[in-house]
Amino acid sequence: MKDRNVADTDLYDEIRQRVEQRHKKRQELIIHIISYVLTNIAFWIFFNGASWVAWITVGWGIGLVANIFEYYNKYGGGAERREAEIDREVEREKERLGLYEKPKNDSRMRLSDDGEIEEVVEDDADYASEQQRRG
Repeated sequence: MKDRNVADTDLYDEIRQRVEQRHKKRQELIIHIISYVLTNIAFWIFFNGASWVAWITVGWGIGLVANIFEYYNKYGGGAERREAEIDREVEREKERLGLYEKPKNDSRMRLSDDGEIEEVVEDDADYASEQQRRG
């Protein structure tokens, strides 16, 4: 491992722990799905579709679906969507309280000769004269 300072090591350890947790939960979910499928196939084959087997399949299936939703909302796209919503609400609340102002884009851009957008570099005198001209 490369030589790192304490803050980098702590951050690395925290990130690694989260990744390991997500990996562990994914493995648990995969094992749950595999055991559900294999056990239910065995029940349906060995017990010739007895009515009680359907109850086991439905009951366990409900639990499995709940487990899948939990994983999705905690580690999958649901978690990303939840975080984005929370971030938006925090920004709105900061704006409402006057604690945050959206950053302004003060840099000037132009189209270069080869068609790329580039920032216009000017000295302060040119910028000040431009501001005076505008009003």
